[in-house]
Amino acid sequence: MELKPVIVQEVSTKEVLMLAYANQEAIELTKQTGYAHFYSRSRNKIWKKGEESGNTMPVVKIIEDCDNDTLLYLVEFPKEKVACHTGNRTCFFNIIYESNNAKNDQSNLQFLLELKQLVDDRKEKLPEGSYTTKLFKDGIEKIAKKFGEESVEVVLAAMRDDREHLIYELADLIYHLTVLLSAKDIEWDKIISELRKRHLKASKI
Repeated sequence: MELKPVIVQEVSTKEVLMLAYANQEAIELTKQTGYAHFYSRSRNKIWKKGEESGNTMPVVKIIEDCDNDTLLYLVEFPKEKVACHTGNRTCFFNIIYESNNAKNDQSNLQFLLELKQLVDDRKEKLPEGSYTTKLFKDGIEKIAKKFGEESVEVVLAAMRDDREHLIYELADLIYHLTVLLSAKDIEWDKIISELRKRHLKASKI
C-alpha cells in the first residue's frame, strides 16, 4: 500500500496546519466527500479529520508535487478551529530556530490577516477601554463615517510633500477599513478574489 505525505494548508491565511498521510482510498474519499481524509499508520485505517472533534477540513484543492509523491491539501479552516491534538491551532508551533530577520515577516499580507483576526475578536468580546470596541458599539454608520474621514485625510496627506505623514494616514485608513470589513463580515480573501478577477479580465482585453 503506497502512502503519500499530505501537507495541509489553510487556503486564505496560508497557515501550514498539519502533516498526515493518505493512501489512494483516502484521497478518493476526500474527492468524493469534499472533506480531508487520511490514513492512520498507528491505527492502520482511514480516518476523516475532525470526525470526533468537529474540526473538519473542507478541501478546496488538492495539488501534487513535481515528483508525484507528496500532496498539498488546501482547506478552509476557520480561525476558531484547531488542527493539532495538543489544542494548538497548528501542529507547527515548536520554534527550533529563528533568524534575526524573522520579525520582518510581519510586514507582509499575513499581518493584515492577523489584524483582521484581532478586530474580529474585539467585535465578539467587546473588551472595555478598546477604541475598536467603541467603534463597534457606535455602529456601522460611525464606522463608515470614520472610514470616510480617514480617506479624506489620506487625500490631503498625498497632496503634501511629507511621505512619512502619508504612510501614517494610510495606516489609519487600512485599520478603519479592517474594522469596516469586520462589521460587514467580509474577509480579505473576498477582496483579493475580486481584484484577481479584474486582473484576469484586464489581461484578456
